[in-house]
Amino acid sequence: MKTSHGEEADNAIATCIDACNECSRVCLQHVEHCLTLGGAHAEAGHISMLLACATVCRTAAELMSLNSGWHPTLCDVCAQVCDECSDECEELGDMEDCVSACQDCAEACREMVDEHADNEEEDEEEENELVGNERLN
Repeated sequence: MKTSHGEEADNAIATCIDACNECSRVCLQHVEHCLTLGGAHAEAGHISMLLACATVCRTAAELMSLNSGWHPTLCDVCAQVCDECSDECEELGDMEDCVSACQDCAEACREMVDEHADNEEEDEEEENELVGNERLN
């Protein structure tokens, strides 16, 4: 059964909300993990990165839940922050689940943004067709 673009967009948003919430949860849990490990894991810059990632993920999920027009913009930023956090956590080591959650979230955000852009283009084409048809009548 083929789904409509509206259903695909809804699925992309639902998947993205779940990925953002999971990434936020995992990043927050790793703050304690990193402080316990000490050393480079506990440096202010790394803790700040984890907190920033958790915050942007949580905010992106909230905007999607509200169906805010800002969610595609924030999800694009979220993907970038998750990429940076993932790279940093992978470099430090002993943070595989954080790396995975960040990568999953970045991918889901990009897919949601792409789906949103496709729907915007489709809506614009339909609007142009309607305007063209009205001129013919």
